[in-house]
Amino acid sequence: MAIKWIERVFAAQKSPALRKGMTLIEIMIVVTLMVAIMGLVGYNVMGATDRANNGLAETQLKSLKGNCEAYRLYYKKFPERLEDLVNTPDNRKIIDEVPDDPWGNPYNFEKTGNKIKLYSSGADGLPNTDDDIVVNVG
Repeated sequence: MAIKWIERVFAAQKSPALRKGMTLIEIMIVVTLMVAIMGLVGYNVMGATDRANNGLAETQLKSLKGNCEAYRLYYKKFPERLEDLVNTPDNRKIIDEVPDDPWGNPYNFEKTGNKIKLYSSGADGLPNTDDDIVVNVG
C-alpha cells in the first residue's frame, strides 16, 4: 500500500495533470493546518484575557478590603458603603475614587453587622452566580 502511494507521488511529478491535483491537495492541507493553529491560538488568547480580568478583580478587591480596614482604624467602625472610602466624615480620603471591576460594573458591597462582603459580579455581570469573585472583610 505504501509503495503504491510512493509510486503515485513520483508519477505525479512526471505528469503535469496529476501534479496540479497534488498541488491543490497540498494547499488544502496547509490551509487546514493554519486554520487549526489559528483556532488554538485564539482559544488560548481568550482564556488568558479571562484569567487576567479575574486576577485584576481579585487584586482590586483585596485593595478595597485593606481600605475598609484602614477606615475602621481611623473611625472605629467599618464603612457603610464603598463611597464612604472617598467621602469620609472628616474629608480625609482613603481612596480617590471607587474603581469599577474589569468588566465595567461597580463592585458590590454587602455589610452584615461587623462583616463586609465585597465582590465582583464577574464576566456575566450578574450577582450571586458562579463566576463572582468574593473577598470577605472582618
